[in-house]
Parts: sequence; C-alpha cells; structure tokens
Amino acid sequence: MALNFPTNPTQGDTYTSNDILWSYDGTAWNLSSFTNTVDLTSASIDALSDVDTSTITPTDGQSLVWNTAGSVWSPSTVSGGGSGDANQNAFSNIAVSGQTTLQADTVTDTLTIVAGTGISLTTDNTSDTLTITSTALGGSSTFTALTDITSANLDAGKVYEPAIVMLRVDNIGTGSYTFDSHYTGSNPNLYAIAGTTIAFDLDGVPGHPFEIQSPTGDPYNTGLVHVATNGTVSIGANAQGKDSGTLYWRILESVSGNYRYQCQSHASMVGAITIKRLSLI
Repeated sequence: MALNFPTNPTQGDTYTSNDILWSYDGTAWNLSSFTNTVDLTSASIDALSDVDTSTITPTDGQSLVWNTAGSVWSPSTVSGGGSGDANQNAFSNIAVSGQTTLQADTVTDTLTIVAGTGISLTTDNTSDTLTITSTALGGSSTFTALTDITSANLDAGKVYEPAIVMLRVDNIGTGSYTFDSHYTGSNPNLYAIAGTTIAFDLDGVPGHPFEIQSPTGDPYNTGLVHVATNGTVSIGANAQGKDSGTLYWRILESVSGNYRYQCQSHASMVGAITIKRLSLI
C-alpha cells in the first residue's frame, strides 16, 4: 500500500487512501480515521512512494513529515498524539510577577534570558544547564565594613551588648584618666549599680592599659568582657590591661563598696568606682 501524500501541503489539507483519512496540521500528516487496520511499523513501509526511510526505521508513535529539500516524506518521532512538535513538554506561557505574561505563539518561539549589571549567565549544552550568577547585591563580609557602622564611628565592641552606661575614657598625659562624657575632673570617682552592666570605651587611651581592681587593689576579673575593634572577645583576666576596644563589666547584684580603675603602666592614673546595690538604695 503506497501513500502518495500531496507535495507542498498546507495546514488543514486532508488525504484519503484505502479508507484511511489523513490530515495535515502544518507540520505532519496525522491519522484522523480509518476502517481497516494499518501497520506502519512493518518493513513494508519501504515500499511507500516518496517516503524516505534510509536513516530511520519506523517505530510506534512516528508521523510522516514533509522534507521540502528532499521532496520526500520522512518518519519523525513525536510525543503527545502526533502533533509534529518534538517539544511537547515545553511551557507555552511564562508568567513574571508584575510583568506581561510571555506566550509561545509558535513552536519556534525562543525564551531569551539576558544578563544585566552584576548578573552573568553560563550555559553548558552537555548537561543542559543554565547557571545564573549574581553579584548585584554586593554587601560586606565583616561588621566593620558596613558603611552605616563606619559613618556612626562604631565597631563590634560598641554594640556587643546593652550597658546602662558607656563611659568614654581619655587621659591627661601619664597623670590621670578622664571621663568627660559623664564626669568632670581628673581621676573622678565613678558610680555604678550592682546587677547592671557598665562599659568603658578605651579607644582614647592608647598606651594606658586599663584595669579593674578590688577594694584592696588586686585585679578584679569577675564579669569582665573585652571586645576588640575587630570583634575579638576576651573574658575574665584576659579582658584586663586593654588600651583600645570596649570593656564591659557585668556587675553582680551582690557586689557593693569601693572598687578601683587603674592604669597598669602609670600609678597616678587611678580612681574609685563606687558600687551600690539597687535593693539598698
């Protein structure tokens, strides 16, 4: 049985042969109706007029597609009911939030992805992979690199934890400490409340290692936390003797009396820290 399909068909054309009706959808001839059983997978397809089977052995699910260059009908595997389009699983609509929905009007439509500022695209045909790389957001890898922090003259130590007060420490030569942010005079008597945290900003006293001492003048390491400008945290005895960064003193509620601040390098730079318990005020 030879199938002599018309040459140069147009969409909607039909062809009838041996009670079998074929219809052309613009790409391929598709079986529309028949009254007899037709086996297109048999070897007898080689006898079909103008059918090129030189490179493809007909299999189940194939249609005949007109090849204009060779003026022959060639078997072509299709999916989804023989529409002639091999990409039946492709999206016909692509929705972008806030944008007009993209529509594939023809089987040859192509979705084009365009790179932009800070966006690069890499394709790999072997693995059918599209890689989208973005550096558009930028950002900082360290706390001190944040522009808002730099503008405010802050570092990690200044915001490490809440404190009831941050005393900004300065000095007059090697003779005294000053705390002009809250107190007047040299080596003033400082006051603190037990059960709270106070902080000392030491960035203004390079060369004058700051130490908290007990009433008897010994190093007092309980509750001390030092945070360097780069974020390094030291606690207890390791927090003592710093001349930059921020020193936090988490004062236990049970503490009271006169403690001291002292420069480890200069004996005259010393003053009292009076601790009062809130429950006794």
